[in-house]
Amino acid sequence: MLTPLRLIRRSIGLLIGLGALSCALTLLYLGSSAVMSIGGSCGSGGPYVVETPCPTGISWIIPVSILGGLAALGVYAANLLPVGPRLVVLAWPALFLSLGWAFLDSAIDPELGVEWGFMVCAVVFILMGGLPLLFLAKRDAARRVFWGAAPPEAAPPGNVPRPGEVRWITSVELPGDRDRERERERERHRDGHDHRPSAPASAEPSPPSALVGELERLAALREAGRLDEAEYSAAKKRLLNG
Repeated sequence: MLTPLRLIRRSIGLLIGLGALSCALTLLYLGSSAVMSIGGSCGSGGPYVVETPCPTGISWIIPVSILGGLAALGVYAANLLPVGPRLVVLAWPALFLSLGWAFLDSAIDPELGVEWGFMVCAVVFILMGGLPLLFLAKRDAARRVFWGAAPPEAAPPGNVPRPGEVRWITSVELPGDRDRERERERERHRDGHDHRPSAPASAEPSPPSALVGELERLAALREAGRLDEAEYSAAKKRLLNG
């Protein structure tokens, strides 16, 4: 059972993980585009003279975005709810499609023409990111990714699992659920007593005051519409006959 506190914690974890993963992919895309704009390679530091210095911040943006993206994906996966989307499988296509687009954008230059080295990388990366998305053509796979797993099938009679079957039951408890359930139980209990007004069988007749009270209660139930005329007559006869 998922308590309200756990539901809130997991929801916050999902938002943090998904937001951090989006930021990491964005940083990686921008960093890769910056490196490709200066030829695809650069360097910084070291005892040698660097021919093409890296843009400011690239030396930490790319490694931090890679490691941060992996950590964010782990946070998101650890906080998945029993119901809802499963977007973990889209992390691979998102990574390679974004890098493929960066290669493609750098490969086409209106003045210099096509840089075939970048174009080959673009095609390879786009295929690596796009081909796995073909599984979304299946209706059940797309529903599992974007809407969650299908509800369980009806259990067999007696709720006995079939051989080799494991059945999971998940419920979300919200604040006030238990209080409302107890209130409904009390209402059903009161209604059940109201619809069964017959006094318990007893060998001894009821005292006059108790009998009058029961007759008045029956009359009130009939006036309120809880008892029809036949039920009222039958209950009254049982009271008068002891």
